[in-house]
Amino acid sequence: MKFPESLHGLRTLVLGGGISGNAAIGLLTSLGAEPLLCDRNRPESESINYLPDTINPLELPPISLIVKSPGILPAHPILTFAFEKKIPVVSEIDLGRKFFSSKLLGVTGTDGKSTTTALAAHLLRKDFPDLREGGNLGIPFTSFCREPISLAVLELSSYQLEDSSPLRLDVSVFLNIAPDHLERHKTMENYFRAKLKIADEKNPKHVFVVSEKIKERLPDPAFFECGIRTFGKHALCDAFVDDPKNRIKTSRYEYDISGFYLPGSHNRENLAAAILAAEAIGGKPESIQSGISSFRGLPHRFQIAGEKKGLSFINDSKSTNLHSMLAGMSTWKNLPQTCLILGGRPKREDPQPLYDFLTRGIGAVILIGEARSIWEEGIRNVIGERLFSEENLNDAFGIFKKSDLILESLPASGMSGDSAAKIRLRNGASISSIVFSPACASFDQYKNFEERGNHFLALVNEFLRTIG
Repeated sequence: MKFPESLHGLRTLVLGGGISGNAAIGLLTSLGAEPLLCDRNRPESESINYLPDTINPLELPPISLIVKSPGILPAHPILTFAFEKKIPVVSEIDLGRKFFSSKLLGVTGTDGKSTTTALAAHLLRKDFPDLREGGNLGIPFTSFCREPISLAVLELSSYQLEDSSPLRLDVSVFLNIAPDHLERHKTMENYFRAKLKIADEKNPKHVFVVSEKIKERLPDPAFFECGIRTFGKHALCDAFVDDPKNRIKTSRYEYDISGFYLPGSHNRENLAAAILAAEAIGGKPESIQSGISSFRGLPHRFQIAGEKKGLSFINDSKSTNLHSMLAGMSTWKNLPQTCLILGGRPKREDPQPLYDFLTRGIGAVILIGEARSIWEEGIRNVIGERLFSEENLNDAFGIFKKSDLILESLPASGMSGDSAAKIRLRNGASISSIVFSPACASFDQYKNFEERGNHFLALVNEFLRTIG
């Protein structure tokens, strides 16, 4: 798609508001364009020219360009109209790319892309102190694409990539793929092709970082003229995760990862991907090494929400599909004393891996939201009375408030009053850890996973105040 040479004075329709649409409006206004916002909700600012998204396309004023927000379905009537009338349609990422001239690193995958994006940016910040990170991570590209920075690190979703022209990234990362967003993409092949658009396949200077499994799924390797680099558990990978030695080995350096904070094999692979990407974009190995132990993860992704007297709460609200939840819980210790809170709006996924995981002996499960009508019977068949079915998070915490709080004296403690707290649930389980990893979208009860996670954090703080 050919961009207009200049946007000055052009009437441009931004289809879909939200954070990316509003950022696009701001950029277009600064460029002298005449943007119109077309959205279901009227903006708070009266200075923004607004049209409802139910408008008949035939009633639209003359439009020179449409900027599409990622949440808008491809079958939207205005997009159909634009195709018929040959009106150019670009993504918010496309728009930002037109005005960005420095180095660009992009990360995609079903799970781990936010963590890996933030981790890559963290590892590179010593060598690129002015870098910016954003995209699907929550900071729209169009909000900083004209800043005089040396590097941008973007998380890119399948929606953003599907909507975009070739983005000409310097380095791209494709972590993994599992069933997700099939209500939009329909098939796994469509979903994979959308993700694969992150690679600048015909550019010999481009570096494409992939897991071993993604490399196996790639079409004919002869099609790729870019450099392909792999990460994984095999010694032949370009970034070899040597777990027994707490090392990640590349051709340039052997990294000590003994101080890496995030638990789990999947996070070590995310680190390997971030290291390869950081090396490829110009990070010095010594700088990368210095950043490994200081990264503390992202809010809402296996975040410690609160601890008191040995009773811990984990906020993993960013877990929006089963694959993500299972990856996070794969190395979780002491399942018999863990209560897992699941639920929300389930994705189109086979629930059998969930049922298989629960056979490992979890202490209890609280199932909330729309997932109850889909998963409750299957989970109850596996764990019986260890399942509690509740409407929402408030009701889930109601279970804890009505349960017995056990204060046990700490062994070998010489301090008077030292004790460990556990919650004894109605099923008899003594719980020392509560993990909120919904494995579902949040949209049945919340605007997004951040709002859901913040609600969980507030409930945790309220509950812990009740423990002496």
